[in-house]
Amino acid sequence: MPPDWSILAKEASRKSIHLAGAVVPLAYYFFIPRELLLLILGVALAVAAALEYIRLSGNPIFPRILLRGHEEKGVIGGYFFALLSTFLAVLLFDKAIAVVAILFLDVGDAFTGLAGAVMSMLLGRSKADTRDYDAKVRPLFGELCYAASHPKSPALMAVMFMVCGLIGLAFYPSLSPLMIIIGALGAVIADAFPWRLFGFVIDDNLSIPLLSGALMCILN
Repeated sequence: MPPDWSILAKEASRKSIHLAGAVVPLAYYFFIPRELLLLILGVALAVAAALEYIRLSGNPIFPRILLRGHEEKGVIGGYFFALLSTFLAVLLFDKAIAVVAILFLDVGDAFTGLAGAVMSMLLGRSKADTRDYDAKVRPLFGELCYAASHPKSPALMAVMFMVCGLIGLAFYPSLSPLMIIIGALGAVIADAFPWRLFGFVIDDNLSIPLLSGALMCILN
């Protein structure tokens, strides 16, 4: 069976938005003041919330190729959580940590997603390698056990760790090697496992910057 290039095309369309989002942390690092960026992100969040309200009310406003399967079924879009996590990272973390944590999402998640699409093509799967969720609601310990037993491929974890590690090294010595390693591990943990809390899915667009940034802050 020939490779299904539509898998890569769909993932590339979505991840191109992730990569474009890297402009925000880089602009923050080099020239946009924190207060101005928070204002811009706050307005963007309000607009995104309005768009999601319209979309979830049954009015399709985005091409299906830009949506993940569960988002097509009435779940809040990942772009909203990406905006929210970017806003919170800038609000809560020191500049270098915030910039790196956001880049872990914008760049690390994009490369990992593309690697997953290529892997799925080569293995003849019908969709990209993503985190798997089932419909059963479990107690907290059960949710943790389920997440730990349903990870992404170790190869994709390695891609995420290496890309995030390289991003962190670009900001040395503002970040120590230990901070970079722990931050990259946090990004892997947030990305690779299907975390849920009381039946609610924790979107990796939210958890990647916040978990990795929090871990780096602890070591700062």
